[in-house]
Amino acid sequence: MKGTSKIIVLICALGITLQGRTQEVRYSLMDCIERALDENFSVRIARNQLETVQNNVSLSPFLPSLSLSARQTQTVNHSYQEYSDQNSAHVDSRTDDYRIGPNFSWRLFDGFAMFSSYAKQKELLASGELNFRLSVENMVMELSNQYYQIITLHNQVDLVQQLVDISRLRYEQALLKYDLGAISGLECQQAKIYFNADSSSLLVQKQSLSNAYVKLCRIMGVSYDLRISIQDTIVPETRLTLDRLQASMLQKNTELLLMKQGQTVSEYDLKLARASRYPVLDFSSGYTLSAVNTPLSTSLRYNETNGFNWGFSLSIPLFNGYTINRQIKNARLGVARADLQYGQLENNLVSSLIQEYNVYVNNVQMIDFESQNAEVAYSNVDAAMEKYRLGSLSGIEFRDIQLNYLNAVDRKLRAIYQAKLSEVALLVLAGELF
Repeated sequence: MKGTSKIIVLICALGITLQGRTQEVRYSLMDCIERALDENFSVRIARNQLETVQNNVSLSPFLPSLSLSARQTQTVNHSYQEYSDQNSAHVDSRTDDYRIGPNFSWRLFDGFAMFSSYAKQKELLASGELNFRLSVENMVMELSNQYYQIITLHNQVDLVQQLVDISRLRYEQALLKYDLGAISGLECQQAKIYFNADSSSLLVQKQSLSNAYVKLCRIMGVSYDLRISIQDTIVPETRLTLDRLQASMLQKNTELLLMKQGQTVSEYDLKLARASRYPVLDFSSGYTLSAVNTPLSTSLRYNETNGFNWGFSLSIPLFNGYTINRQIKNARLGVARADLQYGQLENNLVSSLIQEYNVYVNNVQMIDFESQNAEVAYSNVDAAMEKYRLGSLSGIEFRDIQLNYLNAVDRKLRAIYQAKLSEVALLVLAGELF
């Protein structure tokens, strides 16, 4: 039957074009990423943390400090006195003390600790930037995976819709044959069961697609009321090579770069610990204005003094219970631990890269196999529909052929989806996602 072949549409190209719901706003993958960079909560939190780290980088270790101090004290004394001549007296006194003055201090030398502190702050800033980049990479990978899942779900909805159309046509033909007495009522009912089962499966697929859009909105950080439409294709990159990816990973992987920054920070911690062995030289200066008022005194009732002071102070560590030695030893252990952690991470990432690449290659090969299977399954369904119309094929046999077509196309869709997920994961590991 010529109308039968028009119902079934073969999905045989590597790029799978979406034909889904019509929405107000159409988003490409780059549109989703750009929107998420502004709205995603994880990225916004990471950006806030980066700004905090940026604020911590300053020249404060090299700069002096200046403060202004003021103090007011009032003392009131009540005394009772008895003398040897039997006389007594009550004596009251009050003293008001006012002091004010600026204080200036500047550390001139501390064993180069100030230089190490400033350099450590800059390394921590570089680590903060890498942490922000890592958050963005994780978000982009999660968003890309969800984006490609929606594409796959759209195509699965289209596929199940095709099966529903075929089952509906088959049921209508079964009704016609039943009315003509060509088939039994049991076979007609069985055709209806298959039609209802496919219709239920279509509802489930549409529900999964709707929920996938909700998850995409969550990742993007946008309102769930936003009507997003994704109409795109999945085209896996087939030219990725393991050697190039591994070389790129050793140079650009964000986690490795972050661990290398950790090594540098641990080396500055060692320098700070060693600086504790050196003497500390400080310069300080100040100006003091003091006024003492004693109105009830019989002698000195008011005294005012002011003056400028300055000087140097030198502190030399001689012995503090081996605390400095212990701190230096711990800092050395920290450097060694950072080196081991870097080696461990590099080993784990190489292992993950090789495993992910194997998955990628396997799925790329499966796409070709399943494309061929889908072509054969399409031809079988088309031929089976004509045979069923003519009565030379039973309903159960036709259903098996129909399900074979469904499974073949579904396996192809999953192979394309898994290949793209592996591709994104490989690019993240290689530090080439963006």
